[in-house]
Amino acid sequence: MKSSKLLFALSLFVIMCLLVACNSDSKETSTGGSVNKETFTLKYNVSFQPPLWDWDPKYKSTEEFAKLVEERTDGRVKIDLYYANQLAGQVESLDALSRGTFDIQNITPSAWASKIPEGSFAALPYGWMGEEHAAHLLRSTDVGKLYEEALNEYGVKVLSYWYSGATGYLSKQPISSPKDFKGLIFNTTDATQQEYYEKMGAGIAGVPFAEYYEGLLRGTIDTVLFPYNALETYKLAEVVDSITVPGSVMPAFGLVAFSKSSWEKLPEDLQEIIAETALEMEQAGIKGSKELTKLGIEYAESQGLEVVHLTKENYEAFQKLGQELAWDKFAGRSERTLKMTETLYAENEKWLNENPNAQAYFDEYLAD
Repeated sequence: MKSSKLLFALSLFVIMCLLVACNSDSKETSTGGSVNKETFTLKYNVSFQPPLWDWDPKYKSTEEFAKLVEERTDGRVKIDLYYANQLAGQVESLDALSRGTFDIQNITPSAWASKIPEGSFAALPYGWMGEEHAAHLLRSTDVGKLYEEALNEYGVKVLSYWYSGATGYLSKQPISSPKDFKGLIFNTTDATQQEYYEKMGAGIAGVPFAEYYEGLLRGTIDTVLFPYNALETYKLAEVVDSITVPGSVMPAFGLVAFSKSSWEKLPEDLQEIIAETALEMEQAGIKGSKELTKLGIEYAESQGLEVVHLTKENYEAFQKLGQELAWDKFAGRSERTLKMTETLYAENEKWLNENPNAQAYFDEYLAD
């Protein structure tokens, strides 16, 4: 009897040792080191439709980003993409993300401006001159730092930005100066912008993006501020007669944001890979953003639309009104927005005086 009990105990001990050994082996790397092999499946909500081209900055911030992260983490991180707000609507997505309902969100900052007023910065008229200037403001000045700080307080981490080409005036009547807005119905949902367009004599409407074609066709609206490439992708070339160059937001940009609660669950090595990959995609997308602008203008020309190039005088007139009626209104929303605006003024002057990209921008887009 005693020998049977002893044999049973010994057998149990051997089994336990084998289980421990197997568990330990499952965490070992090929070099014999011991690391955490836990895997993560992240849900990524995208406010936009799927990208059309593999060079598109949106593609790089979604499809290519997800693919590279999975490869570089050896499959430890898999990212599932949900386009067209499948997991949450544009406004609701901020709270859902901060709660960790899903893990990553791709959106335009102005869509969250009702709760994060600093995000209205993304739509300020004539605030920057090309991709390099926008990237400088977001990555190297207090503009980006203060916006990131505001999101952090809400439980959201800035992962990266992606530049989406020029957003300019697509209109049923040519717009070459502020006075050309008189009597037009202009579409905007941003309260920061409304006074700016009303001062130029425009009426204001609030038609959703998806209804732009119908609104322009029926005359509900006369002019929209929208990406030039929408002339083709939204077929707006069929219902407008002109575009104005340069765009008032050039380039527009999107935000890739991460839930802080989800981020903090990831091991440091995975955080590092994800952050580095996101920044790589941000940089890689700059070329594609410029290509989107070029394609949009070329498509307008091919469809017989009038391409109005602003004179330097009219560009400065638009910008001055924008500063007085949109920038300064944005500044009054909080202490952060005030500092962001002060930085924007200072950095614009510095960019004009010191950076050759500013003159190259004017040479490319303004009238001779």
